[in-house]
Amino acid sequence: MRVLTLTLAALALIAPMAAQAQELDDKITYVRADDPVMKAAVAEARRRLPEFLAHLANPAPGERGFTIKYDLLPEPDKGENIWVDVISSSPGFILGRLANVPLDPRFKLGEKVTVAHAEILDWGYIRDGVMQGNFTTRALLPRYSPEEADQIRKAYGW
Repeated sequence: MRVLTLTLAALALIAPMAAQAQELDDKITYVRADDPVMKAAVAEARRRLPEFLAHLANPAPGERGFTIKYDLLPEPDKGENIWVDVISSSPGFILGRLANVPLDPRFKLGEKVTVAHAEILDWGYIRDGVMQGNFTTRALLPRYSPEEADQIRKAYGW
């Protein structure tokens, strides 16, 4: 079983929805490692990773809030996929801060981590108020209540 942590803290970057963001912040969704919908979402994010990296290297006006998702605990049946706010990028790696409260007590919210490009499971950034990427979040929408899914869609400009 993999743990996916959906952070809506980035909502504050998009719209003044702090109360709603706090309400849904760090929602934990358990997903099997072999879940075909999630595997397809990760595959799409990885296929389009060069697109993300190009925008990260040279953001256009209106682009901000760059974030990636990776497996904090890449051990069989113990994965914790977590969002990371990007601080900087170097060839092959991204330096960032954990954007969710990790379930594993060895890690802390805001802790710096270095993530190899090969470890990135998903990515996102805001362009003119609309969240780009976030393929795993999109894949999870049908698993939330209609109200939660609508909140996410509205907040991300979808």
